[in-house]
Amino acid sequence: MGDKVERHQYYRVSLRAWLNKGEPVIWTKPFGLFDEGHISEDGKTITADYRYDRVFLFAGLFYGIEGMRIGGKRVLKIAPHLAFRDKGVDGMIPPNAALEVEVTIHKERTEF
Repeated sequence: MGDKVERHQYYRVSLRAWLNKGEPVIWTKPFGLFDEGHISEDGKTITADYRYDRVFLFAGLFYGIEGMRIGGKRVLKIAPHLAFRDKGVDGMIPPNAALEVEVTIHKERTEF
């Protein structure tokens, strides 16, 4: 595996997520730096560039990435208070939803 991820750096990241009863989250809109990112045809995987910090990432993802390396994959179980709380994400994630998120760090983004 590659270098350890560092805070305030940008990385190409893929995310797949499931709600607490196993239903997949279908991504209908991007978040992060999406100029070169994409959502898979089935909507289950979003790949984009994210800065590893508390501005770009919700708390559970931010803390869950800690200690990862480029090329690594991790599955996170994220409580609602560390995800999208009572707001949810319109049409994708209901309010107060617990999430299971598979995160893969592909590479560090060096050009903008």
